[in-house]
Amino acid sequence: MLIGGGHLLVDGSVAIAKRFGVSTLVIGLTVVAFSTSSPELALNIVASINGHGDLSLGNIFGSNIANLALVLGIGAFICKLPVTGRVVKVEFPWLVVFTLVVGLVTYFGSLNRLWALFFLGFFLFVMWQWFQIGKKGVSKVAEQSGDVTPEGPRSAFAAWTMLIGGLVLLGLGGKATEIGAVSGALTLGISKLLVGSTIVAIATSLPEVVTTIVAARKGHADLAVGNVVGSNIFNILFVLPITMLVNPITPPENIDTYIYVMVSITLIAWFLTKRDGVKENRIQPYEGAILMGFYVLFLVYISVWR
Repeated sequence: MLIGGGHLLVDGSVAIAKRFGVSTLVIGLTVVAFSTSSPELALNIVASINGHGDLSLGNIFGSNIANLALVLGIGAFICKLPVTGRVVKVEFPWLVVFTLVVGLVTYFGSLNRLWALFFLGFFLFVMWQWFQIGKKGVSKVAEQSGDVTPEGPRSAFAAWTMLIGGLVLLGLGGKATEIGAVSGALTLGISKLLVGSTIVAIATSLPEVVTTIVAARKGHADLAVGNVVGSNIFNILFVLPITMLVNPITPPENIDTYIYVMVSITLIAWFLTKRDGVKENRIQPYEGAILMGFYVLFLVYISVWR
């Protein structure tokens, strides 16, 4: 379901972008990012209603760490991921700032409804910016890519059907994985924060993993990278505030490790995207391997060493 859904989602998204004159980067930052973040949103609302704040917070932070270290790492390892200048100059700096703000608020106090409204205000600003750039035409990657079927979907209805069908399959596949993994972990007596930041985070990040891999293999780097960056912004500026509005979160004592790792991996990923120059920024396969290596070390530290 995950693999099939990923193919449908990517092909449908690119077809919509070409048909309506919107860049694949904007589609990745908005429609695809929001859709692949929906598993985190659904799980967090249920967990928050049931008073499992540790699980919700671990899911958000763990998912953002997994998106940058695991998802982006896998995409770069499969192919040299070109990163557009806008992502390097605008979206990644935004993500760095928002991650720092959320990390500081989490470290120094409770995540209450007032902060939730503050984060949602940032989110509305970012969405307004994305819809503004969405009017400026098709990106170079979308224009040059010929990896989608020669004619593509014959109608807008067919393209949207592919996108929605892909989302449904991704959601079902991720949910099935999540149910099995979480129930097994809790049965073994693993803490909710650890379950949220590892098993749940990986399970709810599977849609991003599959979408990024498929997009990278098809040559749609804008969609692959936009999906990751956009998903992280959605997680901390939309999913987390909604969770806080449902039920304010009191951060657990050992949340500091997750904050440090999330901020660090965001800075490292941003550095890798802007390191190779101005005209053509690429995340090389060996850099993707470095990101995945960091993620393995993170998992070992929080699950075994600590």
